[in-house]
Amino acid sequence: MARTAWAKLTDKQKMAAMTALPNHIQYWKQKETDTEFISHASSWLNQERFEDEIDLTVKSERPKLPWYSSDALTMEHGRKIGLNPHPGESMQQYRSRLASVRSPTTA
Repeated sequence: MARTAWAKLTDKQKMAAMTALPNHIQYWKQKETDTEFISHASSWLNQERFEDEIDLTVKSERPKLPWYSSDALTMEHGRKIGLNPHPGESMQQYRSRLASVRSPTTA
């Protein structure tokens, strides 16, 4: 089927397909596209998917979560600034105490 689809293309379309294919492969890898969502070769050619505009810009990583967004990050922040929780202190109380301390990492 892919050979039939390839044979139907003009020389210009064949060149466009060959030029576009590495970018599409990079896009699928970058987006971690499951193979079931990648068009079969014959469909890709018949539908002229090689003409699709694809965005290969790498998205920046997720923004770093603030220290107070989870218990683990709160504990890590407390260790960094040398302030441990008091026995019986709730996490909210501990966060309030950490927030009141001025340090180079929170300034």
